[in-house]
Amino acid sequence: MNIMIFKTSVQDQKDLTSIRPVMNTLFGEKNWSLAFEDVDKILRVVSSIPAVAVVKHILMNNGFFCEELPYSLDEFNV
Repeated sequence: MNIMIFKTSVQDQKDLTSIRPVMNTLFGEKNWSLAFEDVDKILRVVSSIPAVAVVKHILMNNGFFCEELPYSLDEFNV
């Protein structure tokens, strides 16, 4: 399982209108989420394959900033 974390410029539910359909199709509705309450508007995606380039492409093509953040389960002693 691949867990990808991104800092984004997505601000609210209205902004999700353009990316929600493709994210749901590619990853499944329950396999991605966006934390609007976080200052970095964190997007978390779970995928069976690495898909960093795909996620960045989706967001950037819709006019949003998107930067992958480092993430490791080792940080959580899992």
